[in-house]
Amino acid sequence: MAPNGYKAKVPWPAYAALVISLIAVSVAIGSWVRPPSATSTASTSTAPAYTDRQITDAKAKVCAAFANVHQAVRSNFARDHGDDPNQQLLVAVTGQQALLAGSVHLQTTLSEQPAAPAELATAVRKLVDVFQSLTVDYLNGHGSPEVDPSLRAGDEATLTIQSICK
Repeated sequence: MAPNGYKAKVPWPAYAALVISLIAVSVAIGSWVRPPSATSTASTSTAPAYTDRQITDAKAKVCAAFANVHQAVRSNFARDHGDDPNQQLLVAVTGQQALLAGSVHLQTTLSEQPAAPAELATAVRKLVDVFQSLTVDYLNGHGSPEVDPSLRAGDEATLTIQSICK
């Protein structure tokens, strides 16, 4: 209380000014702390340009990896299954390993070669997807006719890659 019984009154415009200044400070702090939105940055995100040499080298490396994986898968699935259940299981497991290791190798090679032509990269990714899908299907005990669509998709991707890698 003020001296002599005088009660100090704060006029309402002072309260309004205080509230407005608090809101302004809050907005300023909020905008300072918040990261800028993607639309406010003027970045041009274009694909990097590669030289003809980089594209040729990347294509050669991806094609070499494909040839290596293709040979491994073919030779493992061409093994004699025989009549012995242990041999049949061994052949099945090595075939699945070839698919899985092949898909990982192709993925790794493709990620290390960003200059690979887009058409080749798309076909390799498709083949990787097929290999992984087949591995899971085989592990689940699926055979023909369940895996036939995947096998056809794999053949299609393989033919595309082979035509690009000529």
